[in-house]
This record gives sequence, structure tokens and C-alpha cells, in this order.
Amino acid sequence: MSVKTASDISLRWAQGQVFNSDKRFRVLVAGRRFGKSYLSCIELLRGAIAKPGETFFYCAPTYRMAKDIAWKALKKLVPKVWIQTKNESDLRLDLVNGSSIELKGTENAMALRGRSLSGVVLDEAAFMSSEVWFEVIRPALADKQGWALFISTPDGTASWFYDLWCYTASDPTGEWERWCYTTIQGGNVPKDEIEAARAQLDARTFRQEFEASFENLTGLVAVSFDDENISEKAKDISIAPVLLGVDFNVDPMSGICAVKDGENLYVFDEIMLTGGATTWDFAEEVTRRYGVDRRVIACPDPTGGARKTSGVGATDHSILRRSGFNVSSPKAPWKIRDKITAVNTALLDASGSRRTFIHPRCKQLIKSLRTLTYAPNTGLPNKNLGVDHAFDAFGYLCLQQFNLAKPETLGQTGYRIY
Repeated sequence: MSVKTASDISLRWAQGQVFNSDKRFRVLVAGRRFGKSYLSCIELLRGAIAKPGETFFYCAPTYRMAKDIAWKALKKLVPKVWIQTKNESDLRLDLVNGSSIELKGTENAMALRGRSLSGVVLDEAAFMSSEVWFEVIRPALADKQGWALFISTPDGTASWFYDLWCYTASDPTGEWERWCYTTIQGGNVPKDEIEAARAQLDARTFRQEFEASFENLTGLVAVSFDDENISEKAKDISIAPVLLGVDFNVDPMSGICAVKDGENLYVFDEIMLTGGATTWDFAEEVTRRYGVDRRVIACPDPTGGARKTSGVGATDHSILRRSGFNVSSPKAPWKIRDKITAVNTALLDASGSRRTFIHPRCKQLIKSLRTLTYAPNTGLPNKNLGVDHAFDAFGYLCLQQFNLAKPETLGQTGYRIY
């Protein structure tokens, strides 16, 4: 049983730089499909072989991620003759030399306390809370002087992981080393695949996910919006179905109306009902404007499938269906970051193409795109500004109408979509 250097196994050059480092604490920031999870498994296996009878952790933001990302890879990597026992529910491998490798989700960080560890990999560390490292894992490494490998795509500059990244640049202890590699440097994704993703993402998200850039999520949310997106040519096409983005709120009840022509989305109208309007009122207004015979495809807030904002027995989605609309919506709600990415990509993708045009009459949507900013130190839109409803309705529309790149298409989990 021996795994000593990157030359002993199959690693790309960039992976080998991290693997061959002798620093106790290593931080790797890398783009998608760099091979981070494979590298994680190799590191854990090397540690478990080198120190018989010791415990090693692989940590991911959730138990599901740990299972989906690393469990199959780890079982495939470790020769069967090296495995003493395998626990599928606890995601634990006990090796014949007495060492164990355990995969953990960090949703409940305190549940991981009290363990003594010889090594740990924190995969997608940027998406864990700071207490995972400072209050749980770091103390668990103390008595055995264990090592830690942090691996992650970036998640903005307002995070503990970014602070850690900055600290390693001037580490006074000599125990830390850091690397930053893009997806293309990882060597696992063809260049044409990366270029395809560029056309499905806004520039900021592309830089973060594929170029491993820490992007500053401050200022305007709709960073891709420009006056070039405002056009009189964004008119209704009567033979096309009305595409209706819907944000269910008592005040205002918000709808964004559009048609699609090829790859372009033309937003030609908006509906903003105030004064305690219900979903029934909203549906009636749509029918009044476009007639009972016009096909309407609603792209609403997914939570409306279970929520009853109108205070009656029917859910918001069922009201839309009873009104004769088709409803296109996933069962689970979108993450806020997904919606932001969808909006910015629709307005201007990373390849420089604008696919969405908005008629000047859509004043509330234009105001929202021009003025909605991030709340300080959160990376999330500032709801207190009161201009987010049109943005949200537009976001649901963009999410449903554009085939945006998703991490699973590039070998990742569904933790976020891009």
C-alpha cells in the first residue's frame, strides 16, 4: 500500500502541484471540472495509507454533496483488497491497516465536534460556514498535527474563504500554500465546451466559475443591463404564446410579458397590480389584455405550487391553471444566485451577445434593473429598496426560457445552477 507522489498515480500537471506540496495547510481555488474531487480522494487515500489506525474526513457543504461528489469516486479508487469494511449509510471506509475515511456534510457543524483527525479535505469550502473550520475542524487537527486541504470554486469577496485566501499570501507561519487554476488549466474540459458555457453565462459568473476569480458582489445586481437592451422592436407577436414571468406578492402582484423569436426574448409589457390584488385578479388582468384564446405560458415563482397568497383554498399555480394558462415551473424553488445569473446572462452573455430586449413602456422592470443593488456584505439583493418584484418576475421568466448551463452538465452536482 503506497501512494507517495503524483507520478505514482494519474494526475494532471496542475493537480500534481498541489499533491506534491509538503505544506500542512493548502488552499486550492479552481474552476469547474478541474478535478478537485478526484484530487480530494487521492489525498485522503494517501493520508490513510501513510498513517495506519488514523481517521480522515472529507467534508462537503451537504451530506448529499458528499455522497454525490466523492463517495462513488472514493470506492472506485480504493482497491477492494485494501477495504476492511464499507458503510454505505455513514459513508465510511475502514481500511485493512486500521485507518478510516469518512465523508461528512457540514450542514450541522456542531455534530462533527469531538473527533480527533489526522487529515481533512474541505471540498467547496467557500460554501461552508466559517465555524466549520475555526470551531470544529481546526481544533480536531491539533493533537495529531493533522493536515487540511481546502478546495473550492470562489464565492465572492464577502466571505471567510476569501479572507483565508488573502491570509495565505502573507502567511507568517510557513505552514500554508495556495494555488489558483482555471478550468482550462485543469485539462479535463475541452476548450469548445468552455466556449459553449461562455455563451450560457454572464461575464461575472463565467469568470467566477471557469476562471476561478473572486468576484465582488456589490453594487448593481443586473450588471449586464444596458440601454442597448431597451428597444422599440420588443413588440408582441400575436401568433406566439405569451411568456409570463410571475412573482406572487400581495402588493404588487407582478408579471413580465414576453414573446420569443428564435433565441431572442422580447419583453413587451408588464403587469403590476397593487391594492391587495389576488392571483385571481392577476389572471383576469392577463386574460383581459390578451384574450381567452391566446396561449399563455406562465413561468412563476416555484413556491406558488404550494403557497396560497390569495387566501383561498387553491394554490397560486392551480389558479393560473384554472384560468387556462400553462404553468412551467420546477417543484423546488430556484436559488437566488441562479435567478441573478439567469437575468444577467439573458441581458448579455460572456461571449458578448444580447438576447433580451425590453420595450420602453416596461418602466418598472427597467427601473428595477437600473436600481436594484446588493445588500451590504450579503451577496444578495437588497429587498428593502422595494424595486425587486419586477426583477424577480423577470428572473423566473429567464430561468425557464433560456437553456442556461448547469453544473451537472459539467460533472458537478445540482448545488447551484449556471
